[in-house]
Amino acid sequence: MMRIAYLNKVKMDEALPAVNFTFFNALGLAQAGAETHLFVQANHPDFSCGDVQSLFGMDSPPLLNWHILPVQKKWGIRSNQWFYRDVIKHLRRMHNTTPLDAVISRDPGALPYLARLRSRLGIPVFYQPHNFYVDLSLRPDLNPRNARKYHLLEKRYIGRLSGLLCLQESQAELYRRYFPTLPVMASPPGFVRFEDYDPGRFRRRLLGYSGSLQLKKGVKVLIDALDILQNDGGDYQVILIGGRNQTEIKEIESYIIAKGLESRVEITGWISFKEVNTLLKKISVGVMPLTDIFYNRYLTAPNKLFDYLSHTTPVIGSDLPSIRDFIKNGHEGILVEAENGKALAAAITEIFADEMKYKQFVDACRQTGEKYLWKERGRAMLNLIRES
Repeated sequence: MMRIAYLNKVKMDEALPAVNFTFFNALGLAQAGAETHLFVQANHPDFSCGDVQSLFGMDSPPLLNWHILPVQKKWGIRSNQWFYRDVIKHLRRMHNTTPLDAVISRDPGALPYLARLRSRLGIPVFYQPHNFYVDLSLRPDLNPRNARKYHLLEKRYIGRLSGLLCLQESQAELYRRYFPTLPVMASPPGFVRFEDYDPGRFRRRLLGYSGSLQLKKGVKVLIDALDILQNDGGDYQVILIGGRNQTEIKEIESYIIAKGLESRVEITGWISFKEVNTLLKKISVGVMPLTDIFYNRYLTAPNKLFDYLSHTTPVIGSDLPSIRDFIKNGHEGILVEAENGKALAAAITEIFADEMKYKQFVDACRQTGEKYLWKERGRAMLNLIRES
Protein backbone atom coordinates (compact mmCIF):
# COMPACT_ATOMS: atom_id res chain seq x y z
CA MET A 1 0.00 0.00 0.00
CA MET A 2 1.33 3.42 -0.95
CA ARG A 3 1.62 6.05 1.75
CA ILE A 4 0.87 9.60 0.53
CA ALA A 5 0.82 12.99 2.26
CA TYR A 6 -1.15 15.83 0.69
CA LEU A 7 -0.71 19.33 2.10
CA ASN A 8 -2.57 22.53 1.32
CA LYS A 9 -2.60 25.78 3.28
CA VAL A 10 -6.33 26.19 2.49
CA LYS A 11 -8.60 26.88 5.46
CA MET A 12 -11.31 24.26 5.30
CA ASP A 13 -13.89 26.45 7.05
CA GLU A 14 -13.82 29.14 4.33
CA ALA A 15 -15.90 29.54 1.16
CA LEU A 16 -13.31 28.66 -1.47
CA PRO A 17 -13.25 26.29 -4.47
CA ALA A 18 -9.89 25.05 -3.14
CA VAL A 19 -11.72 23.46 -0.20
CA ASN A 20 -13.66 21.19 -2.57
CA PHE A 21 -10.63 20.35 -4.67
CA THR A 22 -8.45 19.55 -1.64
CA PHE A 23 -10.96 17.26 0.00
CA PHE A 24 -11.84 15.40 -3.19
CA ASN A 25 -8.22 15.03 -4.28
CA ALA A 26 -7.29 13.39 -0.97
CA LEU A 27 -10.49 11.35 -1.02
CA GLY A 28 -9.65 10.02 -4.49
CA LEU A 29 -6.18 8.92 -3.40
CA ALA A 30 -7.67 7.11 -0.40
CA GLN A 31 -10.42 5.51 -2.48
CA ALA A 32 -7.73 4.26 -4.86
CA GLY A 33 -6.09 2.37 -2.00
CA ALA A 34 -3.39 4.72 -0.68
CA GLU A 35 -2.95 5.51 2.99
CA THR A 36 -3.53 9.23 2.62
CA HIS A 37 -2.64 11.94 5.15
CA LEU A 38 -4.30 15.29 4.47
CA PHE A 39 -2.75 18.39 6.10
CA VAL A 40 -4.91 21.54 5.99
CA GLN A 41 -5.81 24.53 8.18
CA ALA A 42 -8.93 25.93 9.85
CA ASN A 43 -9.70 29.32 11.35
CA HIS A 44 -11.62 27.81 14.24
CA PRO A 45 -9.60 25.47 16.49
CA ASP A 46 -12.58 23.15 17.06
CA PHE A 47 -13.24 22.62 13.33
CA SER A 48 -12.96 18.89 12.65
CA CYS A 49 -13.21 16.12 10.12
CA GLY A 50 -16.84 15.72 11.14
CA ASP A 51 -17.54 19.30 10.10
CA VAL A 52 -16.04 18.62 6.66
CA GLN A 53 -18.13 15.48 6.27
CA SER A 54 -21.23 17.45 7.19
CA LEU A 55 -20.43 20.17 4.64
CA PHE A 56 -20.05 17.64 1.84
CA GLY A 57 -22.71 15.19 2.94
CA MET A 58 -20.37 12.21 2.77
CA ASP A 59 -18.07 10.16 4.96
CA SER A 60 -14.31 10.01 4.63
CA PRO A 61 -12.93 6.63 3.53
CA PRO A 62 -11.01 4.69 6.23
CA LEU A 63 -7.65 5.34 4.53
CA LEU A 64 -8.04 9.14 4.67
CA ASN A 65 -6.33 10.54 7.76
CA TRP A 66 -7.11 14.15 8.70
CA HIS A 67 -4.61 16.61 10.16
CA ILE A 68 -6.42 19.95 10.60
CA LEU A 69 -4.10 22.58 12.07
CA PRO A 70 -5.50 25.79 13.58
CA VAL A 71 -4.29 28.99 11.91
CA GLN A 72 -1.37 30.25 13.97
CA LYS A 73 -0.14 33.67 14.95
CA LYS A 74 3.33 33.82 16.51
CA TRP A 75 5.20 36.94 17.60
CA GLY A 76 2.35 38.99 16.22
CA ILE A 77 2.78 37.47 12.75
CA ARG A 78 0.00 35.44 11.12
CA SER A 79 1.59 33.46 8.31
CA ASN A 80 1.22 30.24 6.35
CA GLN A 81 4.91 29.63 7.09
CA TRP A 82 3.95 28.35 10.55
CA PHE A 83 1.69 25.81 8.88
CA TYR A 84 4.41 24.64 6.50
CA ARG A 85 7.00 24.35 9.28
CA ASP A 86 4.69 22.31 11.52
CA VAL A 87 3.63 20.01 8.67
CA ILE A 88 7.24 19.35 7.64
CA LYS A 89 8.15 18.42 11.22
CA HIS A 90 5.21 16.03 11.29
CA LEU A 91 6.17 14.51 7.95
CA ARG A 92 9.74 13.91 9.11
CA ARG A 93 8.47 11.96 12.11
CA MET A 94 6.05 9.98 9.95
CA HIS A 95 8.72 9.15 7.40
CA ASN A 96 11.21 8.03 10.04
CA THR A 97 8.61 5.61 11.41
CA THR A 98 7.22 4.31 8.10
CA PRO A 99 8.58 5.78 4.84
CA LEU A 100 6.32 7.98 2.76
CA ASP A 101 5.98 7.17 -0.93
CA ALA A 102 5.21 10.77 -1.91
CA VAL A 103 4.31 14.21 -0.66
CA ILE A 104 2.04 16.37 -2.85
CA SER A 105 1.07 20.03 -2.59
CA ARG A 106 -0.77 22.53 -4.76
CA ASP A 107 0.74 25.51 -2.87
CA PRO A 108 3.57 27.46 -4.54
CA GLY A 109 4.49 28.60 -1.03
CA ALA A 110 5.22 24.97 -0.13
CA LEU A 111 7.85 24.54 -2.86
CA PRO A 112 10.93 25.26 -0.69
CA TYR A 113 9.70 22.75 1.89
CA LEU A 114 9.01 20.09 -0.73
CA ALA A 115 12.50 20.53 -2.18
CA ARG A 116 13.98 20.20 1.31
CA LEU A 117 12.07 16.98 2.00
CA ARG A 118 13.44 15.45 -1.17
CA SER A 119 17.05 16.57 -0.69
CA ARG A 120 17.32 15.70 3.01
CA LEU A 121 15.05 12.66 3.36
CA GLY A 122 14.81 11.36 -0.21
CA ILE A 123 11.01 11.53 -0.24
CA PRO A 124 9.52 11.85 -3.75
CA VAL A 125 7.74 15.22 -3.88
CA PHE A 126 5.22 16.52 -6.42
CA TYR A 127 3.80 19.96 -7.12
CA GLN A 128 0.24 20.22 -8.42
CA PRO A 129 0.21 23.71 -10.00
CA HIS A 130 -3.07 25.58 -10.30
CA ASN A 131 -1.57 28.49 -12.20
CA PHE A 132 1.63 29.28 -14.12
CA TYR A 133 4.28 31.72 -12.90
CA VAL A 134 7.47 30.58 -14.60
CA ASP A 135 7.34 33.17 -17.38
CA LEU A 136 5.58 36.36 -16.30
CA SER A 137 5.90 37.85 -19.78
CA LEU A 138 2.92 35.61 -20.67
CA ARG A 139 0.86 36.82 -17.70
CA PRO A 140 -0.25 40.46 -17.84
CA ASP A 141 -3.41 39.37 -16.00
CA LEU A 142 -1.63 38.63 -12.71
CA ASN A 143 -1.25 40.74 -9.58
CA PRO A 144 2.40 41.88 -9.90
CA ARG A 145 3.19 41.59 -6.20
CA ASN A 146 2.06 37.99 -5.70
CA ALA A 147 3.10 36.96 -9.19
CA ARG A 148 6.71 38.04 -8.63
CA LYS A 149 6.91 36.06 -5.39
CA TYR A 150 5.47 32.91 -6.95
CA HIS A 151 7.59 33.37 -10.07
CA LEU A 152 10.77 33.24 -7.97
CA LEU A 153 9.53 30.19 -6.09
CA GLU A 154 8.69 28.25 -9.24
CA LYS A 155 11.91 29.20 -11.04
CA ARG A 156 14.08 28.27 -8.09
CA TYR A 157 12.46 25.10 -6.77
CA ILE A 158 10.47 23.24 -9.44
CA GLY A 159 13.63 21.76 -10.93
CA ARG A 160 14.45 20.20 -7.55
CA LEU A 161 11.21 18.22 -7.35
CA SER A 162 10.32 14.70 -8.45
CA GLY A 163 7.66 15.87 -10.89
CA LEU A 164 4.62 18.00 -11.65
CA LEU A 165 1.01 16.83 -11.66
CA CYS A 166 -0.77 19.36 -13.87
CA LEU A 167 -4.52 19.84 -14.13
CA GLN A 168 -4.65 19.19 -17.85
CA GLU A 169 -2.51 18.73 -20.93
CA SER A 170 -2.38 22.36 -22.10
CA GLN A 171 -0.94 23.39 -18.72
CA ALA A 172 1.49 20.44 -18.70
CA GLU A 173 2.80 21.43 -22.14
CA LEU A 174 3.63 24.93 -20.86
CA TYR A 175 5.70 23.57 -17.98
CA ARG A 176 7.49 21.05 -20.24
CA ARG A 177 8.87 23.94 -22.29
CA TYR A 178 10.67 25.34 -19.25
CA PHE A 179 11.55 22.08 -17.46
CA PRO A 180 12.31 19.62 -20.30
CA THR A 181 14.07 17.05 -18.09
CA LEU A 182 11.46 16.96 -15.31
CA PRO A 183 8.54 14.49 -15.37
CA VAL A 184 5.53 16.74 -16.10
CA MET A 185 2.27 14.86 -16.26
CA ALA A 186 -1.36 15.78 -16.83
CA SER A 187 -3.41 14.55 -13.88
CA PRO A 188 -6.93 15.99 -14.23
CA PRO A 189 -9.38 16.35 -11.32
CA GLY A 190 -12.84 14.79 -11.23
CA PHE A 191 -15.98 14.15 -9.19
CA VAL A 192 -17.02 11.71 -6.48
CA ARG A 193 -20.07 9.94 -7.90
CA PHE A 194 -22.80 10.12 -10.51
CA GLU A 195 -26.08 11.60 -9.29
CA ASP A 196 -29.57 10.44 -10.21
CA TYR A 197 -30.89 11.73 -13.54
CA ASP A 198 -34.05 13.86 -13.50
CA PRO A 199 -36.02 13.15 -16.71
CA GLY A 200 -37.90 16.44 -16.33
CA ARG A 201 -34.83 18.59 -16.84
CA PHE A 202 -35.26 19.10 -20.56
CA ARG A 203 -38.69 20.68 -20.19
CA ARG A 204 -37.58 22.83 -17.23
CA ARG A 205 -35.20 24.94 -19.35
CA LEU A 206 -33.19 26.03 -16.33
CA LEU A 207 -29.70 27.26 -17.21
CA GLY A 208 -27.21 26.73 -14.40
CA TYR A 209 -23.82 28.12 -13.48
CA SER A 210 -21.84 27.17 -10.37
CA GLY A 211 -18.77 28.77 -8.82
CA SER A 212 -17.19 32.17 -8.42
CA LEU A 213 -18.84 35.20 -10.03
CA GLN A 214 -15.53 36.89 -10.89
CA LEU A 215 -15.56 38.78 -14.18
CA LYS A 216 -13.07 36.34 -15.74
CA LYS A 217 -15.64 33.56 -15.32
CA GLY A 218 -17.82 35.25 -17.96
CA VAL A 219 -21.11 35.27 -16.05
CA LYS A 220 -22.11 38.56 -17.72
CA VAL A 221 -21.98 36.77 -21.08
CA LEU A 222 -24.59 34.31 -19.78
CA ILE A 223 -26.81 37.23 -18.76
CA ASP A 224 -26.33 38.73 -22.25
CA ALA A 225 -27.43 35.44 -23.79
CA LEU A 226 -30.48 35.29 -21.52
CA ASP A 227 -31.39 38.82 -22.59
CA ILE A 228 -31.21 37.79 -26.26
CA LEU A 229 -33.30 34.68 -25.62
CA GLN A 230 -35.95 36.65 -23.74
CA ASN A 231 -36.21 39.20 -26.53
CA ASP A 232 -36.73 36.31 -28.96
CA GLY A 233 -39.56 34.94 -26.82
CA GLY A 234 -37.55 32.15 -25.15
CA ASP A 235 -38.81 30.91 -21.78
CA TYR A 236 -35.60 30.33 -19.83
CA GLN A 237 -34.51 30.82 -16.22
CA VAL A 238 -30.95 31.07 -14.84
CA ILE A 239 -29.61 30.04 -11.46
CA LEU A 240 -26.15 31.26 -10.42
CA ILE A 241 -24.97 28.85 -7.74
CA GLY A 242 -22.18 30.71 -6.00
CA GLY A 243 -20.64 34.10 -5.38
CA ARG A 244 -17.77 34.12 -2.89
CA ASN A 245 -18.65 37.46 -1.35
CA GLN A 246 -21.06 40.38 -1.54
CA THR A 247 -18.75 42.36 -3.85
CA GLU A 248 -19.02 39.67 -6.53
CA ILE A 249 -22.75 39.25 -6.01
CA LYS A 250 -23.63 42.95 -6.07
CA GLU A 251 -21.69 43.53 -9.28
CA ILE A 252 -23.54 40.85 -11.21
CA GLU A 253 -26.84 41.83 -9.55
CA SER A 254 -26.43 45.36 -10.90
CA TYR A 255 -25.86 43.98 -14.39
CA ILE A 256 -28.96 41.77 -14.13
CA ILE A 257 -31.10 44.70 -12.96
CA ALA A 258 -29.80 46.90 -15.80
CA LYS A 259 -30.99 44.23 -18.24
CA GLY A 260 -34.38 43.96 -16.52
CA LEU A 261 -33.90 40.24 -15.83
CA GLU A 262 -34.37 40.11 -12.04
CA SER A 263 -37.38 37.80 -12.32
CA ARG A 264 -35.44 35.31 -14.42
CA VAL A 265 -32.18 35.02 -12.46
CA GLU A 266 -31.53 33.64 -8.98
CA ILE A 267 -28.20 34.04 -7.14
CA THR A 268 -27.67 31.68 -4.22
CA GLY A 269 -24.44 33.03 -2.74
CA TRP A 270 -21.82 30.57 -1.50
CA ILE A 271 -23.47 27.42 -0.18
CA SER A 272 -22.29 23.99 0.92
CA PHE A 273 -21.43 21.26 -1.55
CA LYS A 274 -24.45 19.31 -0.37
CA GLU A 275 -26.74 22.26 -1.19
CA VAL A 276 -24.99 22.80 -4.52
CA ASN A 277 -25.68 19.19 -5.45
CA THR A 278 -29.38 19.56 -4.69
CA LEU A 279 -29.65 22.54 -7.05
CA LEU A 280 -27.51 20.97 -9.77
CA LYS A 281 -30.04 18.12 -9.99
CA LYS A 282 -32.60 20.63 -11.26
CA ILE A 283 -30.65 22.38 -14.01
CA SER A 284 -31.12 21.51 -17.68
CA VAL A 285 -27.78 22.79 -19.00
CA GLY A 286 -24.52 23.64 -17.24
CA VAL A 287 -22.91 26.80 -18.60
CA MET A 288 -19.16 27.65 -18.56
CA PRO A 289 -18.90 31.05 -20.29
CA LEU A 290 -15.19 31.57 -19.57
CA THR A 291 -13.54 34.71 -20.92
CA ASP A 292 -10.61 34.42 -23.33
CA ILE A 293 -7.67 35.11 -21.03
CA PHE A 294 -4.43 33.17 -20.53
CA TYR A 295 -5.59 31.45 -17.34
CA ASN A 296 -8.82 30.24 -18.90
CA ARG A 297 -7.16 29.20 -22.16
CA TYR A 298 -4.34 27.09 -20.76
CA LEU A 299 -4.58 26.54 -17.01
CA THR A 300 -8.08 25.98 -15.69
CA ALA A 301 -9.85 22.71 -14.97
CA PRO A 302 -13.13 24.11 -13.63
CA ASN A 303 -14.80 22.33 -10.72
CA LYS A 304 -18.12 23.25 -12.33
CA LEU A 305 -17.37 21.11 -15.37
CA PHE A 306 -17.03 18.00 -13.21
CA ASP A 307 -20.11 19.00 -11.22
CA TYR A 308 -22.06 19.06 -14.48
CA LEU A 309 -20.65 15.73 -15.64
CA SER A 310 -21.55 14.13 -12.30
CA HIS A 311 -25.19 15.02 -13.02
CA THR A 312 -24.85 14.01 -16.69
CA THR A 313 -25.89 17.57 -17.52
CA PRO A 314 -25.10 18.77 -21.06
CA VAL A 315 -22.48 21.52 -21.10
CA ILE A 316 -22.27 24.75 -23.07
CA GLY A 317 -18.83 26.29 -22.69
CA SER A 318 -16.27 28.59 -24.23
CA ASP A 319 -14.20 26.98 -26.98
CA LEU A 320 -10.78 27.23 -25.31
CA PRO A 321 -7.85 24.74 -25.31
CA SER A 322 -8.26 23.93 -21.62
CA ILE A 323 -11.93 23.02 -22.03
CA ARG A 324 -11.24 21.01 -25.19
CA ASP A 325 -8.92 18.87 -23.07
CA PHE A 326 -12.01 17.50 -21.34
CA ILE A 327 -15.01 17.67 -23.68
CA LYS A 328 -15.64 17.71 -27.42
CA ASN A 329 -17.89 20.06 -29.33
CA GLY A 330 -21.11 18.29 -30.19
CA HIS A 331 -20.45 15.35 -27.87
CA GLU A 332 -21.03 16.27 -24.21
CA GLY A 333 -22.49 19.60 -25.25
CA ILE A 334 -21.65 22.60 -27.39
CA LEU A 335 -18.55 24.81 -27.40
CA VAL A 336 -18.92 28.42 -28.53
CA GLU A 337 -16.76 31.46 -29.14
CA ALA A 338 -15.75 33.03 -25.83
CA GLU A 339 -17.34 36.35 -24.79
CA ASN A 340 -20.01 36.07 -27.48
CA GLY A 341 -23.51 36.33 -26.04
CA LYS A 342 -25.15 35.74 -29.43
CA ALA A 343 -23.21 32.50 -29.95
CA LEU A 344 -24.10 31.34 -26.44
CA ALA A 345 -27.79 32.13 -27.00
CA ALA A 346 -27.73 30.22 -30.30
CA ALA A 347 -26.17 27.18 -28.59
CA ILE A 348 -28.83 27.25 -25.87
CA THR A 349 -31.55 27.33 -28.54
CA GLU A 350 -29.88 24.46 -30.38
CA ILE A 351 -29.52 22.24 -27.35
CA PHE A 352 -33.24 22.54 -26.57
CA ALA A 353 -34.40 22.08 -30.17
CA ASP A 354 -34.64 18.28 -29.99
CA GLU A 355 -35.20 16.18 -26.85
CA MET A 356 -33.69 13.10 -28.48
CA LYS A 357 -30.49 15.02 -29.27
CA TYR A 358 -30.49 16.37 -25.73
CA LYS A 359 -30.59 12.81 -24.40
CA GLN A 360 -27.59 11.96 -26.59
CA PHE A 361 -25.66 14.74 -24.86
CA VAL A 362 -26.72 13.27 -21.52
CA ASP A 363 -25.50 9.80 -22.50
CA ALA A 364 -22.17 11.23 -23.72
CA CYS A 365 -21.69 13.01 -20.38
CA ARG A 366 -22.17 9.69 -18.62
CA GLN A 367 -19.69 7.93 -20.88
CA THR A 368 -17.04 10.64 -20.55
CA GLY A 369 -17.62 11.07 -16.84
CA GLU A 370 -16.61 7.49 -16.03
CA LYS A 371 -12.92 8.35 -16.37
CA TYR A 372 -13.27 11.44 -14.16
CA LEU A 373 -14.56 9.72 -11.05
CA TRP A 374 -12.19 10.72 -8.25
CA LYS A 375 -11.44 7.09 -7.47
CA GLU A 376 -10.19 6.67 -11.05
CA ARG A 377 -8.30 9.97 -10.89
CA GLY A 378 -6.65 8.85 -7.65
CA ARG A 379 -5.62 5.55 -9.21
CA ALA A 380 -4.15 7.37 -12.22
CA MET A 381 -2.26 9.79 -9.97
CA LEU A 382 -0.75 6.91 -7.98
CA ASN A 383 0.35 5.26 -11.24
CA LEU A 384 2.02 8.49 -12.39
CA ILE A 385 3.86 8.74 -9.06
CA ARG A 386 5.05 5.12 -9.33
CA GLU A 387 6.31 5.66 -12.89
CA SER A 388 8.13 8.94 -12.31
